[in-house]
Amino acid sequence: MCRNEKKSQCIENRENVHFNRWVEFSMSVKKETGSSSLSTNNLVSVDDCHPSSKNAGTWNLTKSHFFAVLVFLSTFSFCMVVHYSRREILEDTKLRLDNYHDEESINLDILKQRVQFTRTKRRLPQVIIIGVRKGGTRALLEFLNVHPMVQKSSVEVHFFDNDAKHSLGLEWYRRQMPFSFPEQITIEKSPSYFITDKVPERIHEMNSSIKLLLIVRDPVTRLISDYSQLAANKAKKGKILPSFKELVLNRDGQVNVNYRAVKISMYSIYLKKWLKVFSRHQILVVNGDQLIRDPFIELQQIEDFLGLKHRIKRENFYYNKTKGFFCVQNNTLNKCLNESKGRKHPEISPRLLSRLRRFYVPYNKEFYRAVGRSFGWPEGY
Repeated sequence: MCRNEKKSQCIENRENVHFNRWVEFSMSVKKETGSSSLSTNNLVSVDDCHPSSKNAGTWNLTKSHFFAVLVFLSTFSFCMVVHYSRREILEDTKLRLDNYHDEESINLDILKQRVQFTRTKRRLPQVIIIGVRKGGTRALLEFLNVHPMVQKSSVEVHFFDNDAKHSLGLEWYRRQMPFSFPEQITIEKSPSYFITDKVPERIHEMNSSIKLLLIVRDPVTRLISDYSQLAANKAKKGKILPSFKELVLNRDGQVNVNYRAVKISMYSIYLKKWLKVFSRHQILVVNGDQLIRDPFIELQQIEDFLGLKHRIKRENFYYNKTKGFFCVQNNTLNKCLNESKGRKHPEISPRLLSRLRRFYVPYNKEFYRAVGRSFGWPEGY
């Protein structure tokens, strides 16, 4: 073989172009005459000198087949990835639409959190609903989500009021947000932000120009709703919560300000802390009682505050007589809040109601002055 026995001749032939041409001519003469004066044993061909050229013809024949197989395998692999990714989504019990009930959070919200379109990415929120607990934060978020320029976080992240989560950093917080287009506004809500001391400074460090929404309602009504939720949660665990009166009043008949639900309704003491960090024009106070009666009016004011065009229409809301409050709808959504909203409140004696209303009067007036707006909450007798 040329590779081993005649290596020196191969080297010589590569350097002699004229000899290569002579070999080609001699081979053509051999084919025509059937004989040759050359000894085939001594003949060193160009192909022998270039072993790779022996398979050149075969390679030319199979090259197209190779690329065809490569394209097929690439296409097949892509299809398999898409297939199993789709099956994983459909088999996820949190995403299956047949598990959806009106009383539960829409599963499409979870799917929306996972889907990314071109030009979208997860962004830190430009707007945060900071509270107040049992003031209508969930309804407010769902109603705002009707607007095409709004993307909501479907869960309460509690990034700023939870030290463990806050220690994970802003990048972790950003990854909890939904995908959004550059023109859209991302909104997050965690009601306990309003009453947590560290939160105003932490939010300000993230974005000093952020806009904040605070939704409040009649402080006594909010207190009763808070108690009702706690009682319902206890009942699910087979436990019984003390009566409303036992919790809101001390033995001497004074209002128990140490009871957390009572204190949350003292809005003015918490608002002071926020106004030390943020300017008044960065906080919009939403009337939660008005949102229950006629959400469209409040939503128009919020659109103006957020710099959004008026895209939310009165037709987007309809009153559900069974549930007793407004639900929201558009071309792709028909959503009522779950069963924890609008639950029946315990009966409270008129005397106790009046006592509580009188207690909140000074805090309410201070709150009205701070926000520049009166909500006309009852003052008792």
